Amino acid sequence: MHHQTESINTPANVATRFVDPENVSRATLPTPFSFHGLLIRVIGGGSGEPWFIAKDVADALGYANTSKAINAHCKAVSTCHTEMGGQVRAVQIIPERDLYRLVMKSKLPAAEQFEEWVVGQVLPSIRKTGTFAAKPTNNAKIVGELAILECFDRLLKPAPSSKMMMLAQIAANNGLDAKFLPGYAVDAAPDAAGGSSMPTKAVTALIKEHGISSTAPGFNRALAAHGFLKVLQRKNSKQETVDFWSVTEKGLKYGKNLTSPQCPRETQPHWYVDRFLELADLIGKGAR
Repeated sequence: MHHQTESINTPANVATRFVDPENVSRATLPTPFSFHGLLIRVIGGGSGEPWFIAKDVADALGYANTSKAINAHCKAVSTCHTEMGGQVRAVQIIPERDLYRLVMKSKLPAAEQFEEWVVGQVLPSIRKTGTFAAKPTNNAKIVGELAILECFDRLLKPAPSSKMMMLAQIAANNGLDAKFLPGYAVDAAPDAAGGSSMPTKAVTALIKEHGISSTAPGFNRALAAHGFLKVLQRKNSKQETVDFWSVTEKGLKYGKNLTSPQCPRETQPHWYVDRFLELADLIGKGAR
């Protein structure tokens, strides 16, 4: 059986052509279709035939050994480099005729359903639009969301872990893979050494833990009076003004601002456990 492996400069007589005229190997994001929860990704464009990522098809048909099935039944396997998961990867692709070879050679129950799905839904959708490239990313939307994050960072000083969470949410909102983000962010005071996060707790828990004679609202007012905390405002869904506390630049030596996925426009102060008594002394609340 003959297999051809194409480089980034796939010959014109092999690669599916784009109108512009790029070839398959220079495709960006494959278009994903969902079959029983499995992604079937299609590459190609213009008036050319669709090329399917071979492993997607073999997996959907239920082959136990996808590589063996592809090698045994496909006659025009090519390799192209395409962007997947935020990285350019080499993937095996097959034309429509090889997709049918995999279907016809299969005795698996999913084969007939898969063929009906491809013929009835996927191919008509592809041929109607005349393109196989994924929908373009709305760059303006991403830029706008990142600009909001930058403003949020400047105004509210969120902790690194909160900024990481927000970046992951922006990625999710725009169909992007956020796996490249670090799995761990260091939340620590600006003058801290060691490179590890510093444990924090809410003011109510720390007041109770240290036996400080003050209520949380009273402690917060004292923090605000000494410049460690400030009151900010936001509008809720009813357009009502809601007040919330935010740690100031001065206060970041003693605490951090957390945000919630449910309310990303509002901060919740947390204070470093090891520095809380020092902070309490500074605002005159240290006496038990």
